[in-house]
Amino acid sequence: MSKYIHITRLALITQLQYKSFFVATLIRTFIQVLVSIFVWKTIFFTQSQVNGYTLETFTTYIIFANLLGNLNSFSIGRDLSIMIVDGNITGELLYPYSLITSLFFQDFAVKIVEIVKFIPILLVIPLLQGQLYLPNWQTGLLFLFSSLLGMFIILLLDLGFSLTAFFTANTWGILILRNGLFSLASGALLPLSFYPENIANILKLLPYSFAVNFPVNILLKRQVNFELFWIQLAWIPILSAFIAFLWYQAKRRLVILGG
Repeated sequence: MSKYIHITRLALITQLQYKSFFVATLIRTFIQVLVSIFVWKTIFFTQSQVNGYTLETFTTYIIFANLLGNLNSFSIGRDLSIMIVDGNITGELLYPYSLITSLFFQDFAVKIVEIVKFIPILLVIPLLQGQLYLPNWQTGLLFLFSSLLGMFIILLLDLGFSLTAFFTANTWGILILRNGLFSLASGALLPLSFYPENIANILKLLPYSFAVNFPVNILLKRQVNFELFWIQLAWIPILSAFIAFLWYQAKRRLVILGG
C-alpha cells in the first residue's frame, strides 16, 4: 500500500509543479461557471422556473455539474492509452505493482487538485450571484456517496476506452467520442430532464448519468427515483468484469521483445 501512496504523492507534486497552469485552469473554470450562470440568469429573468428548476437550484446545478465534470476528466484512460500507443506499457508491466491500481492512485491525486481548484469558486460565486441552494448535511452525505460511486464508474469506463488502443492504430478519435458521450449523457452540459422524455429515460439508466445528473439532482432534492441507486451499484461489477475481460484479451496481444 505504501508504494501506491508514494505514487499519489508524486502525482500531486507533478500536478502542482506548473503553478501558472494551475492558475490558468482555475481562471478558465471560474469564467466558464460564471458565464453559464449569467446566461441562465437572463433566461430566468422572464420566468421563475425552467423545467422545474429555479434560478437558485439551477445555479447550484451549474456549479456542481462543472465540479463533477472536472473530477471525471479523462486522465486515467488517456494516460494508459498513451502508454499503449508509445509502447511504454511494456516497461510499466515489469514494475513490482499493479499498473491499473497505480493509475487509480495517480488519478486520485488529479481529483484532489481539482477539488482544491473549486474551493475558491464555491466561495466567490455565492458572493457574486447571491442565490445558491444549500441542502442539509444528510443530503450532502448522500450526494457525496453517489458522486464517489459515479467517479468509480467513469474510471472503469475510461479504462475500457483506453484499452481499445490495443486494437486500433490511434485513439484520438475514440477519446473525442468519449468526451462527446460524457457531455451529452452525463448531464454536464444540460440536466437530462431538458431532453425529450424518451431519450432522458434511456440516458438516466446508462452509466454516464450517474456521474453528474443523478448525484446533483440528489443534492437539489429533486424528484429522484432512489431505485436508481441499485442500478448505479450494479454498473460497478458489470463494468469491472468487462474491464477484466478486456485487460486479459489486451495482454494476450502484447508482444515484448528483448532480454
